[in-house]
Amino acid sequence: MAELLYSASAESDLLEAWLYVAEDSVAAADRMLDQIDAQASLLLDQPLMGRDRRELSPGIRSWPTSTPYILFYFPHAQGIVVARVLHHARDIEAIDHWPAR
Repeated sequence: MAELLYSASAESDLLEAWLYVAEDSVAAADRMLDQIDAQASLLLDQPLMGRDRRELSPGIRSWPTSTPYILFYFPHAQGIVVARVLHHARDIEAIDHWPAR
């Protein structure tokens, strides 16, 4: 069975997103994280369907979710590792540190 892993950076991104949304609604924040996790799980079936983002880091791919957040992940033999979860309005090119595979 394929496994879905989150890097420490991705977990921090998710916490930050949850805290921001939870200021208005804890239930909405919980739903958002559930949606992100469900859509990350879909990538386990076809991990290469995300956009190749080698300009950011070798091997990294991105996948937009139905939320305002984009998954950045590395496929591997056992599944995927979500490296970051970033808001779509963020200047992705300006981020100079990406977790290693």
